[in-house]
Amino acid sequence: MDKDYDILKVIWHADGGDEYSTNATKYPSNEDCVGLRGYGVDADDPATAKMQFDSLSKYHGNEGKNEFIQFMISPLKETAPDAETAMEIADQVLDPLKDEYLILIGAHKKEHQKSDYHTHGYVGTTNLETGKMLHPTNKLNYAMAQRMADTIQKPVELVIERKNKSPEPDSSQNGGNNTEKKKDFTRIFYPHKNTND
Repeated sequence: MDKDYDILKVIWHADGGDEYSTNATKYPSNEDCVGLRGYGVDADDPATAKMQFDSLSKYHGNEGKNEFIQFMISPLKETAPDAETAMEIADQVLDPLKDEYLILIGAHKKEHQKSDYHTHGYVGTTNLETGKMLHPTNKLNYAMAQRMADTIQKPVELVIERKNKSPEPDSSQNGGNNTEKKKDFTRIFYPHKNTND
């Protein structure tokens, strides 16, 4: 029995680098873009946004470390029937991070069977004041997924993307089954009742 869930996907590249920084700051405003927002960065100019993310990392000695955690939010059609709603959901989910980290959010329109709009929120991993690195730990990821479920008052599927899903040697040769090791991690979060009503 497959259920449809609104999705929060966490994407993190440990091997980032300059090329990834360039791509991450250009991607939100690509040809599918229907909305942009920046917190501490210039949302309208990818080159300036890149310079801002890079400069903060360099200032705090985090040069060469991964600069971004991407929170991709893919709401169902009934949850976000338009770009404004999709962007507002992303904005509310990422709100706790706005005072301490640079953030670039882009809303994209791509019609799928279950979703028409999704957002890419690139959160800089360097704390603005302390320089301490933000890591995509379960504590952070679970809090973001719970916040999204509470915001939309619907269950949310958290997907933590597994990198390096390269094919492994034929499992029949070593007697094991490596299929489970390659799958993304998923968990469902249910909303707490909204007490503002």
